[in-house]
Amino acid sequence: MTQQKEKETKQPIVSKEKLLEAGAYFGHKASNWNPKMKDFIVPHKKNRGSHIIDITKTQKYLEFAYSLVNKLASRNAQFIFVGTKKQARAAVKEAAERTNSLYVTERWLGGTLTNNSTIMSRVKKMEELEAKAKGEFKGYTKKEALDKMRELEKLHKNLDGIRNMKRLPQVMIVADPNEDAIAVKEAKRKKIKVIGILDTNSDPDSLDFGIPANDDSAKSITLIMTVLADAIAKAQGKPQLFAYQDEEKVVLPDFGKKANAEVENNQPANESK
Repeated sequence: MTQQKEKETKQPIVSKEKLLEAGAYFGHKASNWNPKMKDFIVPHKKNRGSHIIDITKTQKYLEFAYSLVNKLASRNAQFIFVGTKKQARAAVKEAAERTNSLYVTERWLGGTLTNNSTIMSRVKKMEELEAKAKGEFKGYTKKEALDKMRELEKLHKNLDGIRNMKRLPQVMIVADPNEDAIAVKEAKRKKIKVIGILDTNSDPDSLDFGIPANDDSAKSITLIMTVLADAIAKAQGKPQLFAYQDEEKVVLPDFGKKANAEVENNQPANESK
């Protein structure tokens, strides 16, 4: 048995302490929950009126998800990471880029998966504008060039993460299936496996495999997206950042006071559920 295999059998995928630090256990207000999440909630216990997610199950399901993603990645599956809410964007983009996966962090364009030819025509338009930009939009007036530049910036914002989508992905990893419900529905229509975070207001039936956790905390999302990306990275022969690493190596980013408020409240600061 290799040293890495021995480590994986001896220690959890991430410690409960790290899940607590990330605020992964904070659920939504009890008045805003999905009864199908009952089995993932600590019974008869609330935090300021909000449900508490059982992090023992978070840990267990995260380990299952890691194994599933690693197995699929070992078969050369193409992944697409999706997270358009502000708390998810950075983590989703980083996870995708280090594993050469597709990603969407801005608005999900309807038809990205179900009308792929139209989306690819927009990618072609972006590439044409890129070529013109290299020539400093020669032949265009100053105003026309500025308009073209703005159009190009908008296309980059929406399409950069999927510009290399030569075929449909086999797996979608989504930070918040409620926020990106259209993406999840398209994936289902195309029989793409969907793996993601399940907060207490989520429907477990919407995913092929879910990880019960806080999907409104940037730290919680970062922790889970990084671990799932680790599963792909391992299959690619790349180093892992968080999965089965020693405690001191798992360093969660500090997102500042506003993000810390989101961890505590399971909601964007100054926004009610």
